[in-house]
Amino acid sequence: MTSDSRIAVAQDFLREYFSGDVSAASSRLEEDVSFHIPGRHALSGVFRGLEAASEHLANVLRLTRGSINVLKWEDWLVGVDNVAGLATVHLQRRGQMHDFRVIFLITVSEQGKIRRFEVFSSDQAAFDRFMFASSDS
Repeated sequence: MTSDSRIAVAQDFLREYFSGDVSAASSRLEEDVSFHIPGRHALSGVFRGLEAASEHLANVLRLTRGSINVLKWEDWLVGVDNVAGLATVHLQRRGQMHDFRVIFLITVSEQGKIRRFEVFSSDQAAFDRFMFASSDS
């Protein structure tokens, strides 16, 4: 594991979330958390507050039917205000699958909770196509 407490918070949040435990993952968020998800699909946008962020997390898992799988954590970066995790992520839905390189940019508060969460894909257009194709429940 890591000796940086901010990376530990981020890793615990992502591990709990990707395992499908939205409640445990949400317990690591500040009340006034802000999620920024780029793109042009149903799950993109800005989600402010614990309730909106938790609902967003549940919607992503519902849409992908819990098939999000981190194939490889490539690196963790520590900045003055943020930590970032670089990963190769596998998504699957209705016979479609795609691997994306993703950066999770996370701001952890002094209280040890996530204040801001952003996701960036190496191929936003491909990610948008996958999410549009996957949005027809």
